[in-house]
This record gives sequence, C-alpha cells and structure tokens, in this order.
Amino acid sequence: MGVTLAGTGTTRLTTPASTKVEVTGAGVQVLRVTIDGGASGGIFVFGGSGVAIVGNTVRATLADGIHTTYGSTNVLVQNNTVTGTGDDLIAVVSYVGDGRVNSNVLIDHNAVSGNAWGRGISVVGGQAVTISNNTVDGVQKAAGILVAQEDSWKTYGVSNVVIAGNVVSNIQNSSVNNGLQPTQQAAIELDTWTGTVADVAVTGNRVSGSGYAGFRAYGNVCSFSVTGNTFSSIAGSPVSLLSSGCAASQIVVDANRLGDGSVLARPSGSSATGAFTVTGADVSLMPQVRTGVM
Repeated sequence: MGVTLAGTGTTRLTTPASTKVEVTGAGVQVLRVTIDGGASGGIFVFGGSGVAIVGNTVRATLADGIHTTYGSTNVLVQNNTVTGTGDDLIAVVSYVGDGRVNSNVLIDHNAVSGNAWGRGISVVGGQAVTISNNTVDGVQKAAGILVAQEDSWKTYGVSNVVIAGNVVSNIQNSSVNNGLQPTQQAAIELDTWTGTVADVAVTGNRVSGSGYAGFRAYGNVCSFSVTGNTFSSIAGSPVSLLSSGCAASQIVVDANRLGDGSVLARPSGSSATGAFTVTGADVSLMPQVRTGVM
C-alpha cells in the first residue's frame, strides 16, 4: 500500500517472478502502488481469489500493465491508471495449458492509454467478466477493448462478458511508425480462431477516432448484443458483423447512434431482440477494499 517501485530493465522478461508485484493466494489487496518501468508486467495476479487491485499507477512496463491469469477468481481491478506499457494495458488471459479459467472479474473505472503494442483492455479466455466505465485512449496497433480466443497463445474461449459505459478513443488511428503493423481490429472487438466467444453484451459505450471499425465480431462469435452505443469519427464500418454460423436472433444490434445523433441502421443478419442472457461479473462476490493496514 502506497509504495513506489521503479524498474530499469530494457529486455522483456516473461516469468511471474520478474513482475513488479506478483499476487497469489486469497484476500490480497494491492492499493495505491506506483510502478514506474520494469522488464516484465506491472501487477500479475496468478491464481488469486478475492483480490483487489485498486488505485494504482502503472507506467512503462515492457509487458502488460495489470495481468490476471491461472484461474483467478473474484478479482476487482478498479480506479487504476495504466499508461505506456509494452503490451496490453489490462489483461485477463486463460491458457489451456494451465487447465484453469479466470472467472468473476470486474474491471471498472480505470484509465488506460498510450501503448505502442497490445490491446487496451483484453479478455482472452475467461467467464463472468465486466468491463465498465473505463477510459481507453491512444492504443496504437490493436483493439481498445478485446474479447477473444487465440490459438497462437492456446487460450480458452470466453463467455458471459459485459462491456458497458466505457469511453474508447483514438484506436489505431495514429501515424506513429514504431515498426509494428496494426492488427486492423475494431475499437471494440470480439473475435476467435478455432474456439468460441459467446454471451457478450456491448452497451452504452462511446467510441471515437477508430482507424478501422467501431465494433467488430469476427469468427465463432454468437449470442451477443450491441446496443445503445455511440460511434463517431470511425474510418471503417461503425458496426461490422463477420461472425459465422449465427442465427439473426443470436446477434442483437439496436439503438446505436452516430456522433451526429442519427440512429445507425441495423446491419443485415441481426435482430432487435434475442433470447440469451448476459450478467457479467457478480459484484456481490468482490472483495471489500480496505482503507488501512490491519
């Protein structure tokens, strides 16, 4: 609580021990810590339960800023500021090789920005996750918010995710030449390789300044809704539906608007209502954040 950790490494490391703060076990809280640089991740939650990552500042780590993995459960990531990382700013990743899936994670009211590679906020393998009320800005080469299954990293699929009330801006619209190619993902992206992403609600977000689509569903993505969002200054399609094998009732697109206030036409292959249910994280199971040292 309240400490500052500085790192000077210039070569990226990948072990849990090389992160600035590693969290395992139950009931751990990382509060108001400042991390400035580091050769690996900033805060690494590895199989933790009942964990709170709240009010921290993470800058310029070579890997992810805040990373949750190895079947972590009931994890609160809230009111953090993460900038200039070498990979994802905030990530939840479940690897098949670990045999464990992260579940019940709330990512709320964080401010993340300015990474030259990686996504803003990502869920790549997991279930019961809510991404709400965050600001995501200046992601140069990938999605602002990504929910995905990836064969390259051998991850699980994703189910039961809420993406609500976020402000996502300046995604892959930068002319910065850092030698890395853009992924061409949307500002908010749902995608898969051979696995699945299902039961996702994307609602009430404001998306602006995307170099590609505003929202995109790509691959084995079904049972999702895109409702009440606003899209402005989008170079590609505001809502791009490239999912496969879904009935129209499994793709709900309704009441989205452009920046000028006009209602966005419903894309072909979608419907105004559907029968699936999405709840996201169970907030009642999140840890109570401590106010002092016990």
